[in-house]
Amino acid sequence: MNATPPEPSSQPIPIVAIGASAGGLDPLEAFFEAAPTDAGWAFFVIQHLSPDYRSMMDELLARRSKLRIRHVEDGMAVQADTIYLNPPDTTVTLEQGKIALEPFAHDGLPNMPIDAFFHSLAAQSRHRSIAVVLSGSGADGARGATTLKQAGGKILVQTPGNAKFDSMPRAVIASGCADRVLDPAAMPAAIAEILSRPGPAPGKARPSDLPEDPHEAVLALLERNHGIDFGSYKRATVLRRIDRRRTLRGHEDIADYAAELQDDPDVVEELYQDLLIGVTEFYRDPEAFASLSRLVLPTILTEGPEDKEVRAWVPACASGEEAYSLAIAFMEAMRDSGVDRPLRIFATDVHRPSIERAAQGVYPRASLDKLPDDLKERYFVAHADGLAVEPGLRQKVIFSVHDVLGDPPFMRLDLISCRNLMIYLNDAAQSRLLALFQFGLRRNGFLFLGKSESLGRQSEAFAAVDSTWRLFRWKGERGDDANALTFTRTFDQLRGAPRPAPTRPSLQSLEMDQRQRRSRSTLLKGYDALLKRYAPSAILVSDAGEVLTWFGDASDYVDTLSDLAERTVEEIVHEGLHYAINVGIERIRRNKERQYRRQLELQVAGDRRTVIVGIEALEGDAGGRHFLITVEKIEKPVGDSEGAAGSSDSSGDEALMAQRIQELERDLKLTEESLQYVTERLETSGEELQASNEELQSSNEELQASNEELQSSNEELHAVNEELVNVSAEHQRKIDELTALNADMEFIFDTLGIGVVVLDESLAIRRMSNVASGLLQLMPHDTGRPLANVGASLGFADPSGMATEALRADRPVSARGRVGDEELIVRAVPYDHEDVPGGVAVLLIRPDCLHVGAEAAAQ
Repeated sequence: MNATPPEPSSQPIPIVAIGASAGGLDPLEAFFEAAPTDAGWAFFVIQHLSPDYRSMMDELLARRSKLRIRHVEDGMAVQADTIYLNPPDTTVTLEQGKIALEPFAHDGLPNMPIDAFFHSLAAQSRHRSIAVVLSGSGADGARGATTLKQAGGKILVQTPGNAKFDSMPRAVIASGCADRVLDPAAMPAAIAEILSRPGPAPGKARPSDLPEDPHEAVLALLERNHGIDFGSYKRATVLRRIDRRRTLRGHEDIADYAAELQDDPDVVEELYQDLLIGVTEFYRDPEAFASLSRLVLPTILTEGPEDKEVRAWVPACASGEEAYSLAIAFMEAMRDSGVDRPLRIFATDVHRPSIERAAQGVYPRASLDKLPDDLKERYFVAHADGLAVEPGLRQKVIFSVHDVLGDPPFMRLDLISCRNLMIYLNDAAQSRLLALFQFGLRRNGFLFLGKSESLGRQSEAFAAVDSTWRLFRWKGERGDDANALTFTRTFDQLRGAPRPAPTRPSLQSLEMDQRQRRSRSTLLKGYDALLKRYAPSAILVSDAGEVLTWFGDASDYVDTLSDLAERTVEEIVHEGLHYAINVGIERIRRNKERQYRRQLELQVAGDRRTVIVGIEALEGDAGGRHFLITVEKIEKPVGDSEGAAGSSDSSGDEALMAQRIQELERDLKLTEESLQYVTERLETSGEELQASNEELQSSNEELQASNEELQSSNEELHAVNEELVNVSAEHQRKIDELTALNADMEFIFDTLGIGVVVLDESLAIRRMSNVASGLLQLMPHDTGRPLANVGASLGFADPSGMATEALRADRPVSARGRVGDEELIVRAVPYDHEDVPGGVAVLLIRPDCLHVGAEAAAQ
């Protein structure tokens, strides 16, 4: 492939971190065969290696790439165009641009070298870092890739169908942080494209669907992709975050950045992550938690009965540290006071990946430094990636995706902890948020804010508990903002209907005139006063029996002060009105009457009064129907004629109700039969599950036995391997001895001037000495060839013929003559040894050399 130009010296070296395990050799070879050799990148290959095995990865990769290959060492500086290989039994990290090594902690927990290296890259905010996850078993690399992705890095994953072991690639894909899923050979080209991707050229035409204001265009793209209205955030904060991402992407013009956002969803995701400021930690502001535990929690725990559930809400919980901290504080307060009450904490955030991480409840050990050791021991357990929330504590916290500004709040809450969210919101959003909290809190419920946040114009609705640490108690009276709340999603939509994209006003429209808001508030108060003075008390009820709102002075007939979690007629309307309302609605449903009126006697606040109840059907939107119920107080009883009519209607009411009761009893009987059928099916399913469970237990026992056998076999193989290593060492020593012996024999033959040619039974050359090679002109490649076909002739003797004669007669054969000016004795000696195959040794002896050797020996 075409090499990418090296990075300028002022830029950090791009790091390509490759995690591979079982089945990783083939994809590594394919990757480096396609990787450029002069692009200026540094490659780190992190594998799972056995401490007892010498890796040959450097030799294998050297066949595929011309890049330098080095085994990492502690303190080594990172160089471009180099492949770094991790050693076994060691964690490799990067610290301030240098390599740091740390031995594995053999504490019984699995070591995750790939996660550790990815985490170290993320800690340095390496936005020019690429993580590559190849074939391997397990989930090593998934958490580290998620952290690196949040820091701005890119994640490439091998196609699972292409991997021999797809667990590691699938784990990263399941975490939602994979940018691209590719075959290994295609990854270097993708990396080059990511690292050298230019921004849009100046003057590029703006897409037609972008607003004229570039900042509005950016917010519109975010709203389109994620359904969140960032217009509720402070304008300066939003613009500062947008400009920060624009600078990081290398754009000088916001219009160019908006165009790139239009073209690249990955860039939109980066900006979205940056705008959702997820700054959180365990026990943030310990003094604030101490004040909460001292002044608020004991009051909450002792005010209600022991079987009543304590309910708290943590909106904008990010990755969950605040929610778990609050749960720990509640548990410690119960422990100290001896009170044991059910606890339910709702933790919500608009960002789904943050909620998923929070629900897992696993955190690095360093993130719990501010937590006292006794709390760590009590509420956390050891985990491969750090510490995990203890299961009992985890069950008390419910995590959910929820837009705090657009969705209905949670109800009947004893405490809301919303710290450091309002500082990012504009005034209108802050007022709406506080109104929502009033709607969700029970009477005398508590509100816990951040130390830089205030109640603003909602301060009259709360009493300060600790003004320093922003602890407040709601007085129980909702302001105008709370009574006028509307939501972008109803409860029915929250149960599963798709969420509509919010309609976002322009940034300029959010800066509305304060006098206009005051005028509207004054107008609404005037309307309320007129309704209370001149209109009868009225209640608006839906077709399903839910109380929607009320008008006039309805406090005598509607419970307006208690927690309104269940806004039905039976829950909040005076019980003396239930019969008349139910009968009237039923008669109107059956088209017996268009309106319904009845005179009733009610006991209200100790006084007995006569009222006339009127019910009228109102046609609603989309064909729905509502009922307007009026309650008029009369000072004197009505005349006899109206009373008689009321008596006649009452008898009709009783007949109608008797018919309705009969229908309900029939429906109840059908429901009981259905429940009986369902119960029988559940019992059958339970028996089947019990049988399946027993089979699974049996299979588990068999697997455990097989595992023990495999472990035993592994130990045996290990022992055999050690024996083979010992045998190999012995063989090596023998080879060394034979080599030395052979060298000694050559030296002796050379000194004595004796040449030796050893022949097998077929007279083929088995070996020869240096002197024999010189006399007969033999070459090393003549070994294995018949002596008769190679070598020079001696004239006076035929060595091949003498060897044949010696082998036939089984006795030595000799000849003496001259070769040139040198006298030579040729002797063929047959031999047959038990440990060596038979053959003939042909000796070529120089008598002169024998005399010289003898004289040297005598001297």
